[in-house]
Amino acid sequence: MKFYIYQGVGTDGELKKVAEVENKKEYTVTGLTANATYRFAVSSYNGLRESAKSNVITVKTSAIPIQSITLAIDKTALEVGGTAKVTVTITPANETDGAAVLTSSNTQVATVDGAGNVKAIAPGTATITAKIGEKVSNVISLTVYEALVNVTNLAATNVTPNSLDLSWD
Repeated sequence: MKFYIYQGVGTDGELKKVAEVENKKEYTVTGLTANATYRFAVSSYNGLRESAKSNVITVKTSAIPIQSITLAIDKTALEVGGTAKVTVTITPANETDGAAVLTSSNTQVATVDGAGNVKAIAPGTATITAKIGEKVSNVISLTVYEALVNVTNLAATNVTPNSLDLSWD
């Protein structure tokens, strides 16, 4: 006796024959996607005709949990208005828990967007972290300094034998 295995992706739609087995009542389905929903049914075939399909079962494959999130940054010291780039490394790369959410501990000092772009807003310190579910990355510390200015128009006034006044723009 042959048995036909039918498979569908998602919770509705057509079931397509994906395999057949002969003289056994089990089959291992491979090539599935993690954390996805599939439907299956089986029919028998005696060489003359095929039976009706069995009851349809719906199965969700297991997730691939995240093991670690690691952050790296190209600059840990910035001037106001400066930028840096955070790189997120997720292990395993094919985890199914979701995307990393990057956050700054002090958005008045530095902000970070979902792509890892950091912008220095005001002098101070901030930390950058990433989170997926309950898993948290290492902490990156960032210091923002006042923007450097160019000194121009240096002048001396009130010159005496022992002192003078300097002024500039």
